[in-house]
Amino acid sequence: MFKIREKITNITQYIPGRPVKEVERELGIKNSIKLASNENAWGFSLKAKKAMEEAIKEANIYPDGSSFYLRRRIAEFEGVPMDNVIAGNGSNEVLEMIMRLGLDERTNVVSSEHAFAMYKVMTEACGAEYRSTKAKNYAFDARAIMAGCDSNTAIIVIDNPNNPTGTYIPFDQMMEIMEFAKKNNILLISDEAYIEFIRTKDYKTMKSVFNKYEDNLVITRTFSKAYGLCGLRVGYGIANRKIIAMANRIREAFNVNIVAQHAATAALDDQNFIKDVVRNTHEGIDFFVAELKELGLKSIPSQCNFILVEVPEDSKVFFEKLLKRGIIVRPMHGYGLPKHIRLSIGTMEQNKKVVEIIRELIK
Repeated sequence: MFKIREKITNITQYIPGRPVKEVERELGIKNSIKLASNENAWGFSLKAKKAMEEAIKEANIYPDGSSFYLRRRIAEFEGVPMDNVIAGNGSNEVLEMIMRLGLDERTNVVSSEHAFAMYKVMTEACGAEYRSTKAKNYAFDARAIMAGCDSNTAIIVIDNPNNPTGTYIPFDQMMEIMEFAKKNNILLISDEAYIEFIRTKDYKTMKSVFNKYEDNLVITRTFSKAYGLCGLRVGYGIANRKIIAMANRIREAFNVNIVAQHAATAALDDQNFIKDVVRNTHEGIDFFVAELKELGLKSIPSQCNFILVEVPEDSKVFFEKLLKRGIIVRPMHGYGLPKHIRLSIGTMEQNKKVVEIIRELIK
């Protein structure tokens, strides 16, 4: 029998939410509200839709293997040379490619508890050790992250702002980590999947210092959240030319499909849509925070398109109660938060319905 590496057999699989239609069939419910996966409740840009309709006509041919036009548009949008951009089947693929470049059994990756679950999976799939440092008030602790590194640390990976807590690391603390990484020849991956939703004043993208630190810095972004294209799986990374060139050597051929490439390119040209999504999201967050506070439920201040809510009982139990009422959220046991649920922001109609049902359950 084919022998599978022991490191792989020890990996805990990432479990996504179940299909909505299957849940409805099983529970005998209709018109459920899914606020479990941080999806965009307002869909996607009409420009992206038009581009998809045109691109599907060419689905019988392979896509451009280098995502040339998408990368060119990303480079223009981000103000970086095209050679510093790589496109991926979601930003997950970009993260995985980068990790495969530098990890083996002798190395480790440092992050934080409550970080995106796939970081650990990717690290261990490469045979490396994953180190999860202690968080502080649900947020990454810069000092703890640096203290968690040693001479075998190859990568520090930080989702900033963070999924699933919605917290962030201020720019001055990110710069402490950046200087530390440069001094110790460590690669810092700044995963900025939720950057469009940032409201706080002491956050700044690491792209602002990319030119100075590009030898030790990779930035990843996605079209899955604010752009609403998660079903197409498309994201990108910004890194120095050498890293990009090496990543292209191991990149899957035709990794970004033809519809995704055209849709994402067009989506960048509709920033008014993004502004509307962000405004609606912020209104939804403020609504939830105020209403849940009235019910005596604590939520964590969020810079993303979801909020983390502490519930009065085991979150799996609370999740099941909501599920039976047609509300799908995400219990957080897998992130070491057994009394919390993650609640994505929906339309205001959806948000009000969710609060109404939570109120009934609390009472």
